[in-house]
Amino acid sequence: MMSILPYMDQTFAAPSVSIETSQETYHYGDHLNFMINVSEITGDIATVYITGPEGKKSPLPVGQIFQEHTEFPARNPFAADDWETGTYTLEVEYSGAKSSVQFTIEDAGKIGIPSWIKDLAKMWVTDLISGKNFSVAIEYMINTEIIKIPYIATGDDADVTSIPAWVKNNAGWWATGLIDDTEFAVALQYLIKKGIITVNLSNM
Repeated sequence: MMSILPYMDQTFAAPSVSIETSQETYHYGDHLNFMINVSEITGDIATVYITGPEGKKSPLPVGQIFQEHTEFPARNPFAADDWETGTYTLEVEYSGAKSSVQFTIEDAGKIGIPSWIKDLAKMWVTDLISGKNFSVAIEYMINTEIIKIPYIATGDDADVTSIPAWVKNNAGWWATGLIDDTEFAVALQYLIKKGIITVNLSNM
């Protein structure tokens, strides 16, 4: 009997779970990548929570685990209007087991542009929408200071009135990953400063 006890202990042992991130420190423009590792597949749903620097805890959609090592890449990059700098905690619960990991977001001068703007850029490049429609995205980036221009004051609201057709080339390079968020935003910022993209400001 003594010889089979260790085997029975292992049979009825609770499954273990761990969670890890691809980086300890992220910057704006980076994508959060985390992996959940389980010792066995139980068919249960994994629950993940993220807690920010201010202590607010929110669930992240994960769902059922089908393999021992499952990677979850974020679709959207870290952007300053959605994520503040500081330390975040990811917690996972699976079949009674729990684990957590921490990561930090730092502002290193990189820019993260929301994914819906890239979606608009792809539509503009493929002529599904007009340049005027895409100007809404540029206005948003100016008003939320993703793109910083020196002559905008608090309370001003940007209205993009003209975008040259050739700017579509830059949008196409960005939409296909040939240039990153920061390079695209800096290019737009330069074009606005030079008056190539025309912007009117109205004080609200």
